This record gives sequence, C-alpha cells and structure tokens, in this order.
Amino acid sequence: MDLLQFVEWVTQISTLALLASGIPICFDVYRTRSVANMPFLFFLVGDINSICCLAYGLLLDNHILIFLNAVGTALNTVYVIMYIMFCKKVIKVAVSMTCSAIYLAGVYVYLYYIVEDPDAISDQLGLISSVLTFMLFSLPVLEIIDHIKRQSSEGMSLSLLFGSLVCSAAWYAYGMMLKNPYISFPNIPGLATSIGKLGVLWWYPRQPVSKKD
Repeated sequence: MDLLQFVEWVTQISTLALLASGIPICFDVYRTRSVANMPFLFFLVGDINSICCLAYGLLLDNHILIFLNAVGTALNTVYVIMYIMFCKKVIKVAVSMTCSAIYLAGVYVYLYYIVEDPDAISDQLGLISSVLTFMLFSLPVLEIIDHIKRQSSEGMSLSLLFGSLVCSAAWYAYGMMLKNPYISFPNIPGLATSIGKLGVLWWYPRQPVSKKD
C-alpha cells in the first residue's frame, strides 16, 4: 500500500464516521419527538454540499469523491427528512427547502447554459463546491465563540473533535497529493476550528464558571 492509498483509506474511514454522527441525533429526535437539539441548517447545507461534490466527483471520475458524497447525500437527506417530520415551524422549513432548491437549480443553469464548456464546468463546479465546504467548515467558529463567552467546554466531545481533526487533515493531504486546491483548500478552516475547539476543551472546564456577586 503506497502513501496515496493510505491517505484514501484514512479519508474514507474518518469521513464515514463523521457522516454517521447524525444517526444518534435522529434516534434522539424520534424518541423525544423534538428537534430542539438537531442542527437542521448544518445538515441542509451539508446535503447541498454533498450533491455538488458528488457531481464534481462524477466529472473527475474520482471514486473517492463519488462514494463518500453519495453516502453523504443519502445520510444528510435522511437527517433533513427526520427534521421535517418532527418540526413544527413549517414556514421556516419551507423557506429553507425552497432556497436550497433554487440554489441548486441556479448552479445547474449557470454551469450548463452559461458556462457550457466541459472543462470550464468542472473548474467552476470545483470552485462552487470548495466555497460551500469552506463555509460549512467555518460554522464551528460561532460555537467556539459561544463556549469562550460561557467560559465552558460543556457539550464538546473529545472523540468527535479528534475525528474532525483527522478527517480535515486527511482531506487536506488528499487534495495536496492530487494537486487539487478545490479539495485541499476548504479543509483549512476545518483544521483551524478543530484545533480551536481542542484548545477550548483544554482551557475551559466542562461546567460554566459561576459568577460571584
């Protein structure tokens, strides 16, 4: 097994583990009939991102991108459907789903009716997927800020953080080995936020610091 094959295996295992992290959340939603602790926006953006990355993988004929994003699309779709089933804010869900459909339709029209050139389509779709992934991996910054404000690391999982760090590092290394910036670049914020969360976990206690009068 050469280095590229090793990185591919690490990338696949770590990505599948992270994608499956939403399954316990779904079971909890089904048990409690409440979506209070379900990150709907994260799963919805993740679904859109997986669809775009799957299309990009098909254009590149890259089996790693195709397989992982096919799984990602399937799981994120299940997570979104689970949220819709138990969410009482129908208007919010309808608006989010409509915006997502419009976005995907807009990307399709832009690529196949405006860009048209096959090589340019691949390049533009890679850029679009890269930006989406960058935004998705940047979302945890808000969580880090919230933990710092509360001076608490309560709710953070060391195993999940370590998995996120390994996954981002593997994808970054994979992209660098393929010399594809659209794969490597978006994982920089993933690495940064994972390291930042580990810092918060190390620096702050599990319980919030009580304020003295």
